[in-house]
Amino acid sequence: MWLACALIILFSVGFVLPCMLDITMTPDSEFTTFSKGTWLLIAGAFWIFGAAAWLLVGRPQRLGMHRSNPYPAGGFDPAQAMLRHPATRAAGYGDFGGSIGLTDRPPLGPDDDPDFLSELSRRIRDSRDGSLGLQAARAARS
Repeated sequence: MWLACALIILFSVGFVLPCMLDITMTPDSEFTTFSKGTWLLIAGAFWIFGAAAWLLVGRPQRLGMHRSNPYPAGGFDPAQAMLRHPATRAAGYGDFGGSIGLTDRPPLGPDDDPDFLSELSRRIRDSRDGSLGLQAARAARS
């Protein structure tokens, strides 16, 4: 007898608790019949019947992943595939009148900036020339 009661309690908690979690995780804008607080009160007060009411009446219809295929039947042509790839978007490619080309975007980092690279090479050259001059002066003194 106690085993049957335990199974009924476990079933009801296993049914009602996920429904209440679903109610709390649903955004406020998706409630159509009652508010979030009202649904929590219904599911908590009427236990199994309230949770069943949430599943049958209150829960918003959500599209599953298996219901629609976002890809065209024949696949993407090479230009569309290139434009959809994340690496292509990060590199700055864009669709301009059906042709693929680079957009006029500023460099993404200092190693892509030609002005920065020329300034860096000038500084390295100057520091080498200065250190060579110091080494020559030290060698002349000793």
